Amino acid sequence: MVTRSSLACLPCRSRHVKCDGKRPSCTRCDESGRLCNYAKSRRGGLSRAALTRLRQLAAAESRLVSNLIPATGPPAIPETRPESGVGASLDAIVAGVTQDSMPERPDPILLVPPTAQPNNLGDDALVDLYYKNFHKLHPVVLPRRHLVRLCQAPENQPSLVPLVAVMRLIGHLYGFREWPCLLQDAVKVCFSKASQTDPFMVQCRILYSIALFWYGHKNEAKDEMETAARLALGLEMFRCQFATEQGGEDLVLRECWRRTWWMLYIVNGYYAGTVGMLEFAVIDVEATVELPCEEFEYELGEIPEPKTLEDFDCREFSMSNVSFSSFAYLIGAARCVASAAPMALGIAPEDASLHMIHTADSILDGWLLLLPSSSKQIMDKSGEIDELMFQAKLLIHV
Repeated sequence: MVTRSSLACLPCRSRHVKCDGKRPSCTRCDESGRLCNYAKSRRGGLSRAALTRLRQLAAAESRLVSNLIPATGPPAIPETRPESGVGASLDAIVAGVTQDSMPERPDPILLVPPTAQPNNLGDDALVDLYYKNFHKLHPVVLPRRHLVRLCQAPENQPSLVPLVAVMRLIGHLYGFREWPCLLQDAVKVCFSKASQTDPFMVQCRILYSIALFWYGHKNEAKDEMETAARLALGLEMFRCQFATEQGGEDLVLRECWRRTWWMLYIVNGYYAGTVGMLEFAVIDVEATVELPCEEFEYELGEIPEPKTLEDFDCREFSMSNVSFSSFAYLIGAARCVASAAPMALGIAPEDASLHMIHTADSILDGWLLLLPSSSKQIMDKSGEIDELMFQAKLLIHV
């Protein structure tokens, strides 16, 4: 006999499906990778399971900081604390977590990037939250098992430490819904110690910019995105050869570099097209980098021969039934935004505005008309949302 759960989580309620009521995450949300939450009890307080989960997240954050504090030797060079930095400690993140269980915020002077590989990346609670919630929205970082494999090589560790620090910061945002000052300090120190010509720093700054933008730090988000764009352009990441040169024989890493350029392009478009907060820095770049594959192929590491922008632009005339990934259609939507960006930002001559409107209209119509029927529904029969296609349609219609 199946026991009926007395309380369903909010995602299951909204979809009108059965929920087993497990805490802190029900089975259905666990399997689909959704953030599981429950309506606040009128009796107040957290359940034991939820409190245990929050303490695990706090412990994971504390472990990161302990990795960043040297056991011996002189302190690192002092880093200037930003004027807009928030000095609140983590003891008030959630009711029920005692002061003793929460680490004190150390002075950034004591923080240095870890020299060892990121510890227990496969079991890190904050990294887990990153992959369960954020990765499907912006799938630029290597799939988890591939990142763990890359971390095992000592020569890769200096490049990956800043990336993992940013991933943990974003994971914390999903777990605590508070800006993590402690992890922000760690990110800043990792950035200051990293090679500023390392391609992984493009990923780091894109992700960090998105997190800053979420929490209203618009100027800092703008600075990080501009720095990422300058680095990517300096490295010529837009060339098709870049992925091969940096990825070598690792097909998944090659795919990762292609996604990095296109994610930079897309997020630049978001910023320019929605709030006009910066010039579309990569709008005029003649990119030859190939298009990303399907998400399941990326996660499995089964990377097919990549398709090109020329393939995408000529899809109407293709004699074969060529399919493109949702990521490719999102790139196509971002290019529609790019065609209208000069007019939207007020940097186009007045006599060119009408021509730009007609051009943008034609591109938008073409995108919609050539969208295959299989991609027109953003939600499948099981209720799973194609997040990249959702973003693409949002761009097209907004």
